[in-house]
Amino acid sequence: MSLDTYFGLSKPDEKKEMTVKSALADIVFEPRSVYEGKHKKLYTFDASLRALRKRGYERHPRPAEAFDLICRGLERKLQPEQQAIVDDMTCKDGEWLSMVVTCKRKMLHCYLDPENLIWDGNKYVVQGGKLKHAGEEVYSIGSLCGWVPIKNVNGINPLLIEKLWSRPYAILPEEIRQDALIWLPPENVLVPVGSSHRGQYDVYAYFNYRASRGVSTR
Repeated sequence: MSLDTYFGLSKPDEKKEMTVKSALADIVFEPRSVYEGKHKKLYTFDASLRALRKRGYERHPRPAEAFDLICRGLERKLQPEQQAIVDDMTCKDGEWLSMVVTCKRKMLHCYLDPENLIWDGNKYVVQGGKLKHAGEEVYSIGSLCGWVPIKNVNGINPLLIEKLWSRPYAILPEEIRQDALIWLPPENVLVPVGSSHRGQYDVYAYFNYRASRGVSTR
């Protein structure tokens, strides 16, 4: 792997072949988020992870897994029981995803499947001092910060679009290309990632509570 590829410095007009493999081939989604009455129950990230494991699941869905399912739902490529998951996932409150991020010197550091990120009542902290995770990837983001339209992200770093939304910008469903935003946190703040209640297709990396849904690997 080249340094440009590692740091997400591919040019926006760079062309490459890509096969979009369905997340459904590798994981099983919890059919329904946890509810309290008519509304989804909201958890801190760590409380949600503990709760879903008690329900028999391994972790939250990764961003690309969740959005692969959502994209296929928008394209009418799912079975009814799979479409029901998408409908539940994209209604009402946002849901946790299995990633934490931090911005450092115009780079977005992404950590998959974090294990020991704990809410201390004021902020998220790493229990034990060193984050346990399944892999780190780093993406250049220029001066992007706060709410950013997906089109603007694609103009800076197309690889980040694939990492979060599961496929290149050009072949995302029109609804996502038109409506999706990402919220990027301030510098040096480590925060978990989730989908946003603002819009069905946003990636939001700066909040305290979200709904809980688990996945298991096949």
